[in-house]
Amino acid sequence: MFWLTYRQHRMQLLVTFGILAVVGVLLLVNGMSVATSPDPAKLFSNLYAYLNWLQVFPVVIGVFWGAPLIAAEYERGTTKLAWTQSVSRFRWLGVKLGFLAVLATLGGLAFGAMMLRWVEVFPAGSGDSMVTSRFDNPVLFSMTGVAPGAWWLFGFVLGTAAGALIRKTLPAIAVTIAVGVGLMIVLGNVRDGYAEPEIVALGAGGQDPGGRVLGMVADATGEVNALKVLPYDWYWRFQWTEAAILSGVALLLAVAAIAAIRRRS
Repeated sequence: MFWLTYRQHRMQLLVTFGILAVVGVLLLVNGMSVATSPDPAKLFSNLYAYLNWLQVFPVVIGVFWGAPLIAAEYERGTTKLAWTQSVSRFRWLGVKLGFLAVLATLGGLAFGAMMLRWVEVFPAGSGDSMVTSRFDNPVLFSMTGVAPGAWWLFGFVLGTAAGALIRKTLPAIAVTIAVGVGLMIVLGNVRDGYAEPEIVALGAGGQDPGGRVLGMVADATGEVNALKVLPYDWYWRFQWTEAAILSGVALLLAVAAIAAIRRRS
């Protein structure tokens, strides 16, 4: 089953991991140029302008990996053959879904690790330091660390569930795009609420609060004496929180896909 799954989906796999390899080379070359560049911030922004579109790559995974996985089988009528052999439809789905889900997650984790290492190369004085940009920039946050692994997993399972529920490839693709982009927008807007901000008292000299400022705190007289801050060292806390949310949603979608197949087959 594993070899069959690879043979059936090798084109999507090869294209995806080929893109990963190209991105890795670009990041490596760009990062190695930092030491000799007179303007690291410009070096960063020049490549980032081309790479920031990769934030929607989880949706691409859902469209090309997930949506056709079951919907195309229904459209071709091959489910009648595949699910009447010695391999049960649940083993068939389990191997395909599990194998490709693991590869999608690993691909996302590899992408996140490459992007994070690239961001870390830039010095603090460049205006795009690792400590601030990976947390302050919502696009970089979703493309670095462990979050991409969860996003790629979610995108794949979303497409699979849409195909299982709708059983038509094109409508499943449309639903995958709409829901995937919609969730990206929602999480981008509520991400600051993953944890209660710290209250940091204002000190003399206007020192750096050490995090992203969400608001101000005033005393009874109306004088501002503290700031609501999300510390930069909460980056990994927020990363794991988002990964847990997406993994939970992916699990629910996988259950929905299995239930749809069980009910309609």
